[in-house]
Amino acid sequence: MPPRFDDPSLERLRGILSRRPAVQIDAPQLRRACVLIPIVRDGESWSLLFSRRSDQLQAHRGQIAFPGGVVEPGERLEDAAVREAREEVGIPPERVELIGRIDDLISNTGFLVAPFVGVIHERVEYILQESEVVEVFEIPLDALLDPRLPEVRYGSFRGRNYPAYFYPYGRHEVWGMTGRVLKGFLDLVWMAI
Repeated sequence: MPPRFDDPSLERLRGILSRRPAVQIDAPQLRRACVLIPIVRDGESWSLLFSRRSDQLQAHRGQIAFPGGVVEPGERLEDAAVREAREEVGIPPERVELIGRIDDLISNTGFLVAPFVGVIHERVEYILQESEVVEVFEIPLDALLDPRLPEVRYGSFRGRNYPAYFYPYGRHEVWGMTGRVLKGFLDLVWMAI
């Protein structure tokens, strides 16, 4: 029987995140950014929310991403993740239950990224910041737990080839920095199911 992420899995994940400190990288020369990994209740099952960035943006144009962005001066990291989710896709901060943080990552574009896991227990109406986001969609968490995933392929960036994690789903494909964040998150989910 394929793995399933259910309510007991969410409680086990909550416990794992509370006991496991996230690796925090000390790199003050890098720009600080945060993302929110939104776990959304979808009836009796759970999905992850993703957005597709505008093709008009200078950085990461057209890519699939979690809501996120640069931390403002004096802002707490977790507050930045929740603020960005509100600004980009309209998730009200009071509807986000933060349950933990996963390991920091450094992007190829020079950002130090702190990913936070947030649960959205009830559906919200997504309101897109159209200058940054052109689409939002959800992928069932169970689909991302397909044992054939991720596909590992090489991608090119600034003339160098890098191994990258790819998660295809329908007409979308999660990869790049978001694929790395997703891989780290799913490694913890596997422990919880």
